[in-house]
Amino acid sequence: MGSVFEEMCRYFTLEQGVQGRFGNFITNTGNWWGTEVIKNSNGEKTVQSADIDVIAISEVDRSFVAGECKFKNEKMDKNVYETLVRRTRNISGKYKLQKYIFFSLGGYTEWFDTVTDSNVILFTLEDMY
Repeated sequence: MGSVFEEMCRYFTLEQGVQGRFGNFITNTGNWWGTEVIKNSNGEKTVQSADIDVIAISEVDRSFVAGECKFKNEKMDKNVYETLVRRTRNISGKYKLQKYIFFSLGGYTEWFDTVTDSNVILFTLEDMY
């Protein structure tokens, strides 16, 4: 169901983005696959594959929205936020980041209550339907 949920989230993002919900006009959605360099505690670098579940592009505004989807009963935590922020740095610099969006079946931990970044939007399944 995870891949179905991701597709639902991309469709929802496109629908909301066409209406200007994210401060831009979304013209296309998809996902991103690439690699990222990770440093361990000793400073050694390793390259690993990486993905972003939702990438929504505005060709009009030259901006994008990046999102993560978790179809799990567990609450989404800080590490998912940090991973998305880190991975968006790998996306081409010709587009400006507009928003981080998160979709969670199980909700969110209390850590998200402390996030003051207005560029972060949280969605539950109930928000989508």
